[in-house]
Amino acid sequence: MRSSGLVLFTCAGLLLSGGAILGGSTSWTLLRISYYFWTTDLGVELSASVLFVVGALLCLPACWLCTIVPYHPRALSLMATLMTLVTVAMLMLSLGLSSISGLSRAVRDPAAVNTSMLRAMSRDALDPAVKNAFAAMQMELRCCGVHSYTDWYQHRRSLPPACCNRIWNGKRGDKCDVPQHGQGCLKPALSELRNYVNALCALASAIVVVLGVTLFTAAYSVVCGVVERAEPRKPQPLRISCLAHGAGLAPPAPLYVPPHPI
Repeated sequence: MRSSGLVLFTCAGLLLSGGAILGGSTSWTLLRISYYFWTTDLGVELSASVLFVVGALLCLPACWLCTIVPYHPRALSLMATLMTLVTVAMLMLSLGLSSISGLSRAVRDPAAVNTSMLRAMSRDALDPAVKNAFAAMQMELRCCGVHSYTDWYQHRRSLPPACCNRIWNGKRGDKCDVPQHGQGCLKPALSELRNYVNALCALASAIVVVLGVTLFTAAYSVVCGVVERAEPRKPQPLRISCLAHGAGLAPPAPLYVPPHPI
C-alpha cells in the first residue's frame, strides 16, 4: 500500500496541474475565438471542446481523493469513488478527442471554411451578430476579408472599420479607405484553429494516460486490500502457567474445623 500511495500522490499532482491548465486554457480560448461560431460553420465542432472542460473539472476531485485514500479508514469505499470519477473523466476526454477530429478534418479542408466564411460575409449587413463577430475576428487576427480586403467590395461600398483596426462609433468610424492589414483572414484562422486542435489533443492525451495509471493503481490497491482482509490469521498458541508447591510460595494454611458436641 505504501508504493500505491506514492503513485497516487504523484498522479494527484499531475491531475491537479493538468486539469487546471486544460480547463482554464480551453475555456479562455473558447471565449476568445467565439467569433468562429458566427463567421464559420464550425460551431458544432468547437462545442465539443466543452467535453474537455468537463473532464478537466472531474480531475480536481479525483486529485483530492488520490491524496487521502491511501491512509483513510474507509479506503475501500473511497477507492471505489475514485475509480468512478477517473472512469467518467477518461470517458469525457476520450469523447472530446473523438469529437475534435471533426474540427481537425475541417482545418485540413480549407475549401469548406472558405465557403462558410464567404457565406457569413454576405450576411454582415443583415445580422448584427455576424457583423460584430467579423469585426472581432479581423481585429484579433489583424486581417481584412477572407482572401483579401477586396472581398468586401462584393457586399458593400467601403471597407468595415475593423479593417482599419477601429470599432464602429458612428458615421465617421464606419468608413475605412485604406486597410491596415491587406491579408485575408482565411490563412490566420486556419493556423489558429490548427494550433488549438494540436495543443488540446496533446494535453488531453497526456491527462488520459495519467488517469489510466491512477485507475490501475486504485484497482490494484482495492484488490490488495480485499486480499489482506480475507487472509486468515494464524492462531496464537495458548500458554498456561502452572504454579507448583515449593517454588518459592508458602503452602496454604490448613482449615480448622471445630468439633461438634455429642
